[in-house]
Amino acid sequence: MKQLKMKFANSYKKEFGGELLIGKRKTQRPLSLRKPIHLVLRSAQNKVFVPWNRSLEILVYKLAKQFNIKIYDLSLNWSHIHSVILIKSRQDYVGFIRALSSILAQKIRQIKGSSNMIFNLRPYTRILEWGRDFSNAINFVLVNQLESVNLIKRDSLKKVRRINREVPL
Repeated sequence: MKQLKMKFANSYKKEFGGELLIGKRKTQRPLSLRKPIHLVLRSAQNKVFVPWNRSLEILVYKLAKQFNIKIYDLSLNWSHIHSVILIKSRQDYVGFIRALSSILAQKIRQIKGSSNMIFNLRPYTRILEWGRDFSNAINFVLVNQLESVNLIKRDSLKKVRRINREVPL
């Protein structure tokens, strides 16, 4: 017997932040303590999150451990960071984002030497469902990793094709 879906189950917001907030009032970010979250932190500048920068990855994982956040996958993509995370409390998420964005802003200002705004939009989050939605998000992060190092290229129809090139082992 197929389980019936409740009407109220899809009525709550699952996405928040990024370009969705332009021209909107401030509201509380919807977060889930039981479901994974796709998090995107986008920089206002290009070429600040170098994909092979292991020290930046280590920093993100270290902060996640400090704030009790489990990172399932992480991708650095020149102008933004994709990750799939699981949080234990709202306070942990807030502390993690504050610490990460402030440390990144300090490091970028040291390297680039600019006093311009580093992040012009708030972080984008989307609550995922376990199962297909979760695996699609993990695959999306993987495709972004491969795309950032030019191993694959997306066509205009969002189909992924491999670039014919020898990759040294």
